Amino acid sequence: MTPPSRRARLAVLVAVVTVAVAAAGAVSVLRPEAAGPARLRHQVTAAAGDDPTLTQAGSIVAAAGVTNSETSAAGAAAATGSAGAVTTTTTTTAVAGQPGKAPAAGQVPTGPAPAGNGAPSTPAKASPVPGWRLLPTAPIGGRLGHAAVWTGREMVIWGGMPDLDSDPLTDGAAFDPAAGTWRKLPAAPLSPRFDATALWTGREMLVFGGTSTDGDILADGAAWDPSANRWRPLPASPLGPRDGAVVAWAGDRMVVWGGATVPPPGAPDTPTSGDTPEPPGPSEMRADGSAYVPATDSWVPVPAAPIAARSGAESVWSGTRLLITGGYHEGDDDDRTDGAALDPVSGAWSPIAARPAPGSCGGDTPCDGVWTGAAALFPASGLAYDPAGDRWSAVAPYPSADSSVLADPAVWTGTRLLAWGAPSDPSADDAGADPADAGATADAGTATASDTGTATDAATATDTGTVADNGAGTADDSSDGPPPRPVGGSYDPAANRWQPVPAGPLSGRVLHSAVWTGQEMLVWGGTAGDAGLADGASYRP
Repeated sequence: MTPPSRRARLAVLVAVVTVAVAAAGAVSVLRPEAAGPARLRHQVTAAAGDDPTLTQAGSIVAAAGVTNSETSAAGAAAATGSAGAVTTTTTTTAVAGQPGKAPAAGQVPTGPAPAGNGAPSTPAKASPVPGWRLLPTAPIGGRLGHAAVWTGREMVIWGGMPDLDSDPLTDGAAFDPAAGTWRKLPAAPLSPRFDATALWTGREMLVFGGTSTDGDILADGAAWDPSANRWRPLPASPLGPRDGAVVAWAGDRMVVWGGATVPPPGAPDTPTSGDTPEPPGPSEMRADGSAYVPATDSWVPVPAAPIAARSGAESVWSGTRLLITGGYHEGDDDDRTDGAALDPVSGAWSPIAARPAPGSCGGDTPCDGVWTGAAALFPASGLAYDPAGDRWSAVAPYPSADSSVLADPAVWTGTRLLAWGAPSDPSADDAGADPADAGATADAGTATASDTGTATDAATATDTGTVADNGAGTADDSSDGPPPRPVGGSYDPAANRWQPVPAGPLSGRVLHSAVWTGQEMLVWGGTAGDAGLADGASYRP
């Protein structure tokens, strides 16, 4: 079976992101369902058990280069992320570290002040006062499905789609929160695309893959040097296009693993007869990989993994190992529960404990987990993995019965996970399945109301005091009502407990980006229905 193109999946995904206004006046966004085979579903739920807390000793240090999602905190290295990367709906990915050398814990990447080009926007400097503030207007248009990364100095936005009916973009811009100014990026040596993965090496932003104007999966990339304000192309991946592959930073290299092969456009699915040449064949899921090493500007093979081929696997970089878990293999009755850890230096793989419930990512479910310094969090799956104990446990469910933020972009502050976006109906998601069906192990604990706090802890429309018209961006004119009020949450893994986050001045949205600067979360772009949004805001806890 040949998987549907990623462009088709995203089109279906965002096409059904509609704003609905209930008779009582409550505003919500319908969480889109991904098109395609079962591997695109998210089927993980918190599993029952006796120990919901995450209090492991943490033998893996809080290294720089911490996650695929967002990791950078005061006293910890700047790191993420794609989403995107992932993404991945496009989630950010940024990892501290110089090519060929992992920085020490607590080290934030530094370097010459980035070179600018073009007039800066009106300054809106970072404030030490906790809370939300709007970002100045960006010099680029609104978009969704864009790549985003934190460099240690700037939030960089690149590519994406302006709306559902237009071709992807190739422009980008960088925001400096210390100065409160934007600068445009020079033209990239890349074709237009959305859903690309962005990674930070400590010196450059890598943009890899994505989906083309015609809906083709791409396997090329480029690197942007903020100091020189210059792009360079990457050598083509020896794997070719892979749909649903893991794309993650691993200390000094970008690892691409697994996914489904993508036949050339128009290739038949079955062999032909007679003198007609054999076609490339149908799509096939693979368990091989390759890694791009910036220090040598070359690709090196990744040894064979001890787990079956798959696509849509979740991943996290722990600072010493790339953890890969879950995913979908065609022909399976369900998603996978197994996983493995890769040491990118030696190339050695080691199996990890099976997760308490099967699950995969893709569509509106982020593929990038978050590394806390001691555990890997997979918020969209509701699971946490402790490498020191080779043990899984449950992430407390978001404490509101009316909405959830677990599928929204999340950042790690060093002590808390922050998630913010459009409210979704947990009962409509696969993640809201009956925990009794999750196949839980004894080690995975399910948080109860006493563990997570009551629903009054959740940021609701009445609690936030948010004015829907406050933001610069609004939903498109085709919406049936005003933009949705957003919802946000802060998760403490030590207590396994969520607390509310003020909703802020932006309208609720999906397919936006979020990065952590070490002091504040920067949110930008996304959509509340059809058109891409061009506004953003920062939140300082």
